[in-house]
Amino acid sequence: MAKDDVSKTVERYIASGRSEKDAGRKEHYFKMALQLQPKNVHALNNMALLFQQEHKFREAVDLYEKILSIGVVARPYPVYYNISLCLKSLGNLEGAKTYINRALAIKPDDEIFLELKEEIVDLLSSGSKESVPRITSNTTEIGAVYDEWDAPAVSTLTSQIYYADWNDYKYHRGLGETDLHEKVIRDKLEKRIYCCNSCRYFSAGTCRKKGKVGRKVLPDSICKSFFPAKH
Repeated sequence: MAKDDVSKTVERYIASGRSEKDAGRKEHYFKMALQLQPKNVHALNNMALLFQQEHKFREAVDLYEKILSIGVVARPYPVYYNISLCLKSLGNLEGAKTYINRALAIKPDDEIFLELKEEIVDLLSSGSKESVPRITSNTTEIGAVYDEWDAPAVSTLTSQIYYADWNDYKYHRGLGETDLHEKVIRDKLEKRIYCCNSCRYFSAGTCRKKGKVGRKVLPDSICKSFFPAKH
């Protein structure tokens, strides 16, 4: 098979794997791609993400490390981040800290990376190898006007606005291709362009989101349910 034909076949296998809903079928297509091109970074990344979603963290780490060893990824911080997540889930907190520090060395202000490091440091400090659930209150006093700034994560909005779903976003983030979209979202949040006043659920000073219908809100506030009316 000619080199161009092999590349097209590999791309077709990867696309088929990504479109599949069944984990077994997804793995089958990614394996087919890797049989033809064992060092194809896109195929390796998709397989690693699949293993990570299936809680096969050791296998995922092996593939992420293989991606790094190939040496063609110009911006490896998403791979460092995913390795850190996997190692944290495996209880290897020191290893997780090492990799998230590598990610932060490249993107020191990335809020997702900073949040993960904070979790890891907290776990190391407490001597626990299991995540402690965060307890938050979503209760608002009846009749009170909502006036808080509790924005969704940049990653959440980016995935909802620019990508088909969370997995599609993670795939592109794993290749370092989401930076521009994340910057657009971050800028709009920092400038308060994104707020209740620009939310699809906001109408005449009240929220129309299911479960919150009729709740009074200030136009310049924001909550986790925010989604822009126009984007």
